[in-house]
Amino acid sequence: MDNKVDKGFELMYWRLSYRRKFIRTLWMTPFLLGTIILIFVSPLNIVYAVAISIILLVIFLIQLIYNYKKWKRTEK
Repeated sequence: MDNKVDKGFELMYWRLSYRRKFIRTLWMTPFLLGTIILIFVSPLNIVYAVAISIILLVIFLIQLIYNYKKWKRTEK
């Protein structure tokens, strides 16, 4: 598993296994939702707020799917 940490605490993201990266990404969901809410209550133009929120959501979903697929591939 190339010295990737799969148990215990690890502060550095790049040292985690794909399973742990996936779990950490899931834990970031409330922060993403909070950020999107803050964007919408800020004095930004609604078009910019929607665009920024969509970009953040797409990046989050790409990271989530990527880590899940890599985890399942390394599990085999």
